Amino acid sequence: MPSLFERKPEYWARDLADRVFEEAVKAELDLLGWPYTDNTAAHERADLYFTRQVRGRAVRAALELKEKRQRYRPRWAELAGVPEAELLALDEVAARKLLAVSPRAFVLFHDATRADRPYVLFTIVDLLCLPKVRVQRGINLHSPRMKAKWLLDARHGRGFGGLREAMSALANYLDRGLGDDLRRVGPHGPFAGESVETL
Repeated sequence: MPSLFERKPEYWARDLADRVFEEAVKAELDLLGWPYTDNTAAHERADLYFTRQVRGRAVRAALELKEKRQRYRPRWAELAGVPEAELLALDEVAARKLLAVSPRAFVLFHDATRADRPYVLFTIVDLLCLPKVRVQRGINLHSPRMKAKWLLDARHGRGFGGLREAMSALANYLDRGLGDDLRRVGPHGPFAGESVETL
């Protein structure tokens, strides 16, 4: 039986102390002139809400920030059926937080293990449609309970070498791509390695 994962206070202290990625994203939002609300200390909202002008009107969007700081365990890649270099893990609760601001909701990963493509952007439409493996583990945070993670293939998102490129793609998606995705009758994708049966 899997052991219960105990989230220790020093883990939180380390995570809260290393905010380089978050600060870089906020600095980029400032440069772009997009006002934002920082919710990184809140558990019930996406990390950042920001406002952008789209076709002359202000729209609010949400951005959840995630980091892959080290290689994942081989078992994770085995369960996902994805090469470890392409593997990303997203807490299910993080995905659910984006529902409140759908469809203008995004997850931006910073993958410190990939110098060639450290930023990967997923839209909420991507997260809804892409193939994923869902796993869970026991945790002890105030009381024993289960926590779910989605094991994702980075190739199903949009990869970028720099943060500015990722934010530019996010802006273009808000301007045009979102409307296309919502109106499209055909399937969203294709996704790497996916086989879809035609009935």
